[in-house]
Amino acid sequence: MVLDNELLKQAREAGIDLDLIDTNLALRVEDRWRQHDGALRFILKLQQAKAAHDTGLQPADR
Repeated sequence: MVLDNELLKQAREAGIDLDLIDTNLALRVEDRWRQHDGALRFILKLQQAKAAHDTGLQPADR
């Protein structure tokens, strides 16, 4: 148990938000999947927008 407490202390000092982890683990698995899927859809849309934007750019070596 002392080892666990030391590891938790080190994690907090490293900036890991253990409260956020606890909050997420308190959710049902289906809710975590739904959040993950929403985040994935958002990232894919950002990637598509970047690709569309980048097609209009000129090469920097001109």
